[in-house]
Amino acid sequence: MSDRRVTYLALAALGDRYAAHGRPGAGDPVPEDLTRHELKVFSQNGEDGVIEAILRRIGDGGAPSFVEFGIEGGTEGNCVFLADVLGWPGLFMESDPAAFARLSGKYAHHAGVRTVNAAVGPGNVAQLIRDAGFPDGPAVLSIDVDGIDYWIWRALDMRPRLVVVEYNAHLPPGSELVQPLEPPMSWDETDYFGSSLGALRALGRRRGYRFVHTDLAGVNAFFVRDDLAGAFLPEDRVPVRAPNFSLAGGGHRPHTGDRRYVDPSA
Repeated sequence: MSDRRVTYLALAALGDRYAAHGRPGAGDPVPEDLTRHELKVFSQNGEDGVIEAILRRIGDGGAPSFVEFGIEGGTEGNCVFLADVLGWPGLFMESDPAAFARLSGKYAHHAGVRTVNAAVGPGNVAQLIRDAGFPDGPAVLSIDVDGIDYWIWRALDMRPRLVVVEYNAHLPPGSELVQPLEPPMSWDETDYFGSSLGALRALGRRRGYRFVHTDLAGVNAFFVRDDLAGAFLPEDRVPVRAPNFSLAGGGHRPHTGDRRYVDPSA
């Protein structure tokens, strides 16, 4: 069976899940580990299915919208299903000119989806989102820039219902370690990037979010706003994943040279 056919089968399965939202008798979900809901359609791993399971519990607040950056050409991302299949309005941002050309071409006729060619950072993220027509922020925010993800979330003065952010599963999950904001560094495909899960969990608590899931591959962490988090497991019962990229038990190659992390709470 070709990969494309598998994608369409998964698309139908995920579409059925969304169609079931709000049906009579559905009731409030019992708190559970979200792992069994993982499903890949357009996401890198099982994030598509987890986002559906979370939105089933928290809703879209009556204003479905998304913001995602680090989306490259728009073929793989956490919000692609929301845009392409559900028709949600939103914003995709990408800094690479060649990737952005593909992205903007893909959504040229989608009136609700804005595409912006920009390098996102703590100093411009909020204004970029407002300028794109989302002054109150999105319902779903996905951050994946392979580096300063922590600093971008910390700087953002908006409170999405759901935040999905990449973490570095190579780092001890209880530590608070973050790639420095300065000097700027591009990811070299080694295990040096981003922040530990512990740093993101601490930031989430300060921002009023509950940590609810890490995906099986050990790539993304999911956070739900505290006022919406009643249908999720307590944080201490949420599975924490080590690197398991492509579900093959591996991670990135070790970095070399003098590289350090900082404790942002120090």
